[in-house]
Amino acid sequence: MEDHRPGRVLRPATGRSGGPRAIRLCAGSLVVEHPDQVLLDYLDVRNGYAYPAYDCLITNGSSELVDGDLLAPTLMGAHLDAGRFSLLREMLPALEAVAELPAVSLQDADEDHVMCVAGLFGILDEPRYAGRGIRGTIVSKVLHRKRPDLVPLYDSRIFEAYTAPGVIPRSPHHSWQQFMDMLCTQMRDDLQAEAEAFAELERLAAAEGTPVTQLRILDILVWRTADTWQ
Repeated sequence: MEDHRPGRVLRPATGRSGGPRAIRLCAGSLVVEHPDQVLLDYLDVRNGYAYPAYDCLITNGSSELVDGDLLAPTLMGAHLDAGRFSLLREMLPALEAVAELPAVSLQDADEDHVMCVAGLFGILDEPRYAGRGIRGTIVSKVLHRKRPDLVPLYDSRIFEAYTAPGVIPRSPHHSWQQFMDMLCTQMRDDLQAEAEAFAELERLAAAEGTPVTQLRILDILVWRTADTWQ
Protein backbone atom coordinates (compact mmCIF):
# COMPACT_ATOMS: atom_id res chain seq x y z
CA MET A 1 0.00 0.00 0.00
CA GLU A 2 1.29 3.45 -0.85
CA ASP A 3 2.02 5.89 1.96
CA HIS A 4 0.54 9.32 1.24
CA ARG A 5 1.44 10.83 4.61
CA PRO A 6 3.35 14.13 4.65
CA GLY A 7 7.09 13.93 5.04
CA ARG A 8 7.74 10.82 2.96
CA VAL A 9 11.49 10.30 2.76
CA LEU A 10 13.68 8.52 0.23
CA ARG A 11 16.85 7.14 1.80
CA PRO A 12 19.28 5.79 -0.80
CA ALA A 13 21.63 3.07 0.35
CA THR A 14 24.62 5.29 -0.38
CA GLY A 15 25.16 9.01 -0.56
CA ARG A 16 27.66 11.57 -1.75
CA SER A 17 29.27 13.49 1.09
CA GLY A 18 29.04 17.25 0.75
CA GLY A 19 26.17 17.09 -1.75
CA PRO A 20 22.94 19.08 -1.62
CA ARG A 21 20.96 18.89 1.59
CA ALA A 22 17.64 17.05 1.72
CA ILE A 23 15.02 18.92 -0.26
CA ARG A 24 11.26 19.22 0.03
CA LEU A 25 9.06 18.82 -3.02
CA CYS A 26 5.34 18.57 -3.76
CA ALA A 27 4.47 21.62 -1.66
CA GLY A 28 6.75 20.38 1.11
CA SER A 29 5.00 17.02 1.53
CA LEU A 30 7.80 14.97 -0.03
CA VAL A 31 11.33 14.89 1.40
CA VAL A 32 14.21 13.61 -0.74
CA GLU A 33 17.45 12.93 1.09
CA HIS A 34 20.72 12.83 -0.85
CA PRO A 35 19.12 14.20 -4.05
CA ASP A 36 22.53 14.20 -5.74
CA GLN A 37 22.81 10.43 -5.38
CA VAL A 38 19.23 9.88 -6.52
CA LEU A 39 19.90 11.97 -9.62
CA LEU A 40 23.23 10.41 -10.54
CA ASP A 41 21.89 6.89 -10.05
CA TYR A 42 19.17 7.65 -12.59
CA LEU A 43 21.57 9.22 -15.07
CA ASP A 44 23.99 6.29 -14.87
CA VAL A 45 23.36 4.28 -18.05
CA ARG A 46 24.32 1.08 -16.23
CA ASN A 47 21.16 1.30 -14.14
CA GLY A 48 18.80 0.93 -17.10
CA TYR A 49 16.62 4.02 -16.75
CA ALA A 50 15.32 6.11 -19.65
CA TYR A 51 18.37 8.37 -19.73
CA PRO A 52 20.08 8.77 -22.18
CA ALA A 53 17.88 6.85 -24.66
CA TYR A 54 14.89 9.17 -24.25
CA ASP A 55 16.56 12.46 -23.40
CA CYS A 56 19.28 12.25 -26.05
CA LEU A 57 17.17 10.87 -28.89
CA ILE A 58 17.81 12.94 -32.02
CA THR A 59 15.02 13.42 -34.53
CA ASN A 60 15.03 16.76 -36.35
CA GLY A 61 17.14 18.65 -33.81
CA SER A 62 14.53 21.39 -33.25
CA SER A 63 11.42 22.06 -31.18
CA GLU A 64 9.19 21.27 -34.16
CA LEU A 65 7.41 17.93 -33.94
CA VAL A 66 7.98 15.23 -36.56
CA ASP A 67 6.75 11.64 -36.78
CA GLY A 68 9.88 10.31 -35.06
CA ASP A 69 9.06 12.32 -31.93
CA LEU A 70 5.79 10.44 -31.57
CA LEU A 71 7.73 7.22 -30.89
CA ALA A 72 9.74 8.69 -27.99
CA PRO A 73 7.27 7.56 -25.26
CA THR A 74 8.29 3.94 -25.89
CA LEU A 75 11.76 4.78 -24.55
CA MET A 76 10.11 5.59 -21.20
CA GLY A 77 8.06 2.42 -21.09
CA ALA A 78 4.80 3.82 -22.48
CA HIS A 79 3.06 1.34 -24.78
CA LEU A 80 2.60 2.77 -28.26
CA ASP A 81 1.12 0.49 -30.89
CA ALA A 82 0.14 1.34 -34.47
CA GLY A 83 -3.30 2.55 -33.40
CA ARG A 84 -1.96 4.95 -30.79
CA PHE A 85 0.70 6.19 -33.18
CA SER A 86 -1.98 6.95 -35.76
CA LEU A 87 -4.00 8.78 -33.13
CA LEU A 88 -0.97 10.89 -32.18
CA ARG A 89 -0.49 11.78 -35.84
CA GLU A 90 -4.12 12.90 -35.88
CA MET A 91 -3.39 15.12 -32.85
CA LEU A 92 -0.22 16.51 -34.38
CA PRO A 93 -1.68 19.83 -35.62
CA ALA A 94 -2.63 20.71 -32.02
CA LEU A 95 0.58 19.40 -30.45
CA GLU A 96 2.79 21.29 -32.91
CA ALA A 97 2.21 24.43 -30.87
CA VAL A 98 5.00 23.18 -28.57
CA ALA A 99 7.40 24.85 -31.03
CA GLU A 100 5.75 28.21 -30.29
CA LEU A 101 6.13 28.09 -26.50
CA PRO A 102 7.94 31.09 -24.99
CA ALA A 103 11.68 30.84 -24.42
CA VAL A 104 11.47 30.52 -20.65
CA SER A 105 12.13 27.72 -18.18
CA LEU A 106 9.36 26.59 -15.86
CA GLN A 107 11.11 27.96 -12.78
CA ASP A 108 10.91 31.42 -14.37
CA ALA A 109 7.48 31.06 -15.95
CA ASP A 110 4.59 33.39 -15.22
CA GLU A 111 0.90 32.52 -15.30
CA ASP A 112 0.61 33.13 -19.03
CA HIS A 113 3.53 30.79 -19.73
CA VAL A 114 1.95 28.10 -17.58
CA MET A 115 -1.35 28.56 -19.40
CA CYS A 116 0.41 28.05 -22.74
CA VAL A 117 1.87 24.73 -21.56
CA ALA A 118 -1.42 23.53 -20.09
CA GLY A 119 -3.17 24.50 -23.30
CA LEU A 120 -1.19 21.88 -25.22
CA PHE A 121 -3.00 19.20 -23.21
CA GLY A 122 -6.43 20.61 -24.04
CA ILE A 123 -6.57 18.30 -27.06
CA LEU A 124 -7.12 15.43 -24.61
CA ASP A 125 -10.34 17.06 -23.40
CA GLU A 126 -11.99 16.80 -26.78
CA PRO A 127 -14.72 14.10 -26.71
CA ARG A 128 -13.46 12.51 -29.92
CA TYR A 129 -10.29 11.37 -28.14
CA ALA A 130 -11.88 10.05 -24.95
CA GLY A 131 -11.16 6.39 -24.22
CA ARG A 132 -8.96 5.87 -27.26
CA GLY A 133 -5.71 5.11 -25.47
CA ILE A 134 -3.89 8.46 -25.54
CA ARG A 135 -3.73 10.36 -22.27
CA GLY A 136 -1.41 12.76 -20.50
CA THR A 137 1.31 10.19 -19.92
CA ILE A 138 2.00 9.69 -23.62
CA VAL A 139 1.41 13.30 -24.68
CA SER A 140 3.77 14.64 -22.01
CA LYS A 141 6.50 12.24 -23.15
CA VAL A 142 6.10 13.48 -26.72
CA LEU A 143 6.22 17.15 -25.74
CA HIS A 144 8.80 17.17 -22.94
CA ARG A 145 11.69 16.24 -25.23
CA LYS A 146 10.98 19.31 -27.35
CA ARG A 147 10.96 21.66 -24.36
CA PRO A 148 12.56 19.80 -21.44
CA ASP A 149 12.90 23.06 -19.53
CA LEU A 150 9.21 24.01 -19.68
CA VAL A 151 6.86 21.05 -20.38
CA PRO A 152 6.73 18.55 -17.48
CA LEU A 153 6.63 14.79 -17.74
CA TYR A 154 3.58 13.11 -16.26
CA ASP A 155 2.68 9.57 -15.24
CA SER A 156 0.96 7.73 -12.39
CA ARG A 157 3.86 8.29 -9.97
CA ILE A 158 3.83 12.03 -10.62
CA PHE A 159 0.06 12.01 -10.17
CA GLU A 160 0.31 10.21 -6.82
CA ALA A 161 3.01 12.53 -5.53
CA TYR A 162 1.36 15.76 -6.62
CA THR A 163 -2.15 14.80 -5.50
CA ALA A 164 -1.06 13.64 -2.05
CA PRO A 165 -2.81 15.40 0.84
CA GLY A 166 -1.93 19.07 0.97
CA VAL A 167 -0.83 19.37 -2.64
CA ILE A 168 -3.17 19.35 -5.69
CA PRO A 169 -6.71 18.23 -4.77
CA ARG A 170 -7.96 15.19 -6.63
CA SER A 171 -11.16 15.65 -8.59
CA PRO A 172 -12.78 13.64 -11.38
CA HIS A 173 -14.03 16.95 -12.75
CA HIS A 174 -10.62 18.39 -13.62
CA SER A 175 -10.01 18.60 -17.34
CA TRP A 176 -6.54 17.71 -18.60
CA GLN A 177 -5.88 21.38 -19.26
CA GLN A 178 -6.95 22.36 -15.75
CA PHE A 179 -4.89 19.63 -14.11
CA MET A 180 -1.75 20.41 -16.10
CA ASP A 181 -2.13 24.08 -15.21
CA MET A 182 -2.14 23.15 -11.51
CA LEU A 183 0.70 20.66 -11.95
CA CYS A 184 2.91 23.15 -13.78
CA THR A 185 2.17 25.79 -11.14
CA GLN A 186 3.08 23.48 -8.27
CA MET A 187 6.22 22.22 -10.02
CA ARG A 188 7.25 25.83 -10.66
CA ASP A 189 6.73 26.60 -6.98
CA ASP A 190 8.86 23.58 -6.01
CA LEU A 191 11.67 24.67 -8.34
CA GLN A 192 11.58 28.18 -6.92
CA ALA A 193 11.40 27.05 -3.29
CA GLU A 194 14.49 24.86 -3.77
CA ALA A 195 16.20 27.09 -6.34
CA GLU A 196 19.68 26.81 -4.85
CA ALA A 197 19.54 23.01 -4.65
CA PHE A 198 18.25 22.63 -8.21
CA ALA A 199 20.92 24.96 -9.58
CA GLU A 200 23.55 22.87 -7.80
CA LEU A 201 22.07 19.62 -9.13
CA GLU A 202 21.97 21.03 -12.65
CA ARG A 203 25.68 21.91 -12.40
CA LEU A 204 26.45 18.46 -11.01
CA ALA A 205 24.72 16.68 -13.88
CA ALA A 206 26.54 18.83 -16.43
CA ALA A 207 29.89 18.20 -14.74
CA GLU A 208 29.26 14.46 -14.94
CA GLY A 209 28.66 14.73 -18.70
CA THR A 210 24.91 14.08 -18.38
CA PRO A 211 23.32 17.54 -18.68
CA VAL A 212 19.61 17.76 -17.92
CA THR A 213 17.27 20.65 -17.13
CA GLN A 214 16.07 21.54 -13.66
CA LEU A 215 12.57 20.44 -14.61
CA ARG A 216 13.86 17.03 -15.70
CA ILE A 217 15.75 16.77 -12.42
CA LEU A 218 12.54 17.50 -10.53
CA ASP A 219 10.79 14.72 -12.44
CA ILE A 220 13.60 12.27 -11.67
CA LEU A 221 13.60 13.04 -7.96
CA VAL A 222 9.83 12.75 -7.58
CA TRP A 223 9.57 9.67 -9.81
CA ARG A 224 12.34 7.83 -7.99
CA THR A 225 10.89 8.73 -4.61
CA ALA A 226 7.43 7.53 -5.56
CA ASP A 227 9.04 4.22 -6.55
CA THR A 228 10.08 3.67 -2.91
CA TRP A 229 6.61 4.04 -1.37
CA GLN A 230 5.34 1.02 0.49
